[in-house]
Amino acid sequence: MLTPRRILACVAFLVPAAGLAGFAVVMARKIVKRGPRDYRRAEVLEDGRGIRIDLDDYTKAPGDFGVFDPVTEKYTRVGEVTLINEDQKYVERRIDPCGSETGGLGPIVDWTPDVFFEPSAVSGRYEEVDIPTAYGAAPAWLFEADDTDVWVIHIHGSWTDRSIMFRDVHAFSSLGFTSLVPTFRSDAEVSPPQAESSHLGQTEWRDVNSAVSYAVARGARRIILSGWSMGGTIALLTAERSAHRDRIVGLVLVGPVTSWRKAISAGAVRAGVPAIGAGLVMRLLQAPSFARMLGLEEPIDFDALDWVDIPNRVKVPTLVLHSTADLEVPWEISAAFQRANPATVTLISLPEAHHSQEWNASPSTFTRELTSWVSRTILTERS
Repeated sequence: MLTPRRILACVAFLVPAAGLAGFAVVMARKIVKRGPRDYRRAEVLEDGRGIRIDLDDYTKAPGDFGVFDPVTEKYTRVGEVTLINEDQKYVERRIDPCGSETGGLGPIVDWTPDVFFEPSAVSGRYEEVDIPTAYGAAPAWLFEADDTDVWVIHIHGSWTDRSIMFRDVHAFSSLGFTSLVPTFRSDAEVSPPQAESSHLGQTEWRDVNSAVSYAVARGARRIILSGWSMGGTIALLTAERSAHRDRIVGLVLVGPVTSWRKAISAGAVRAGVPAIGAGLVMRLLQAPSFARMLGLEEPIDFDALDWVDIPNRVKVPTLVLHSTADLEVPWEISAAFQRANPATVTLISLPEAHHSQEWNASPSTFTRELTSWVSRTILTERS
């Protein structure tokens, strides 16, 4: 018989259980669905040389960043922090006049790590091309270079777009390789729209594989896949599954998701939710009925998206550049990834940068580490 004490005990159990279930549903949606833009208030200072913007951990971070006005569709590149006002919650930063369009900026802007804004700001030798995929033509930028034997395919993460990879193209530019920056099925600019949800790289890799086929058809003999965040997942899957995997000679991964299990668990910890909450999230994403409800073509296979708990799974020389201050995909996951693949993975720890903003914090350090590794590992093999 249920006594009052037992009834209270059941209620005490069910309330947190219901809370965890609600958290799991919300977090599952957040992982695979595009969220709203995080706009901030901003204005150009009277002297026209600086900008004042709402203060938060991102807007006060050191380095170079961009500001986008959604009304005028103009970009402004900003650099040095000149003032932080904790009381009134704003920060002032120097405007970089090179490539900035400050006329009419504000009052509401989008903060972005993209500082180049247009392909012409990275290189004058580029063209828009179409990559044949299973669903039709996917737009891509092709940056021509003198070296057409080595191609780099730059793979962005979830719910960003290909322009976010201009920083990566810039970092590789001194090596003289041809660069290809493709889109994939969950990108907003793909027409007609193909996927309303991110599949965490599980299906998107097929579109990047189409980009690999495009490169091979145009003379690429050696291919480097460079993936940031979820783009790291995509690069790893492509290196394993592509029909042209013998041409893939190296991976460069920046703040990569090398285990979605661990990334989701870290997100639960950051939200102050018990480990069981992360488990519920993953069970939901693995359930066919719930996956369909979220607009997924297929349930998520977390075993296929894990290179940490499976030793020596990575067969291709791989560089990981990752900030020790990354909270979204903690550096410790990359450390475990390297320990699981000691023969193939090199981990370079970079300090004080938010997720996928290692380049922004120090373009020179980022570029030096990347080009040194490629020269030692990829170019030495060719010679």
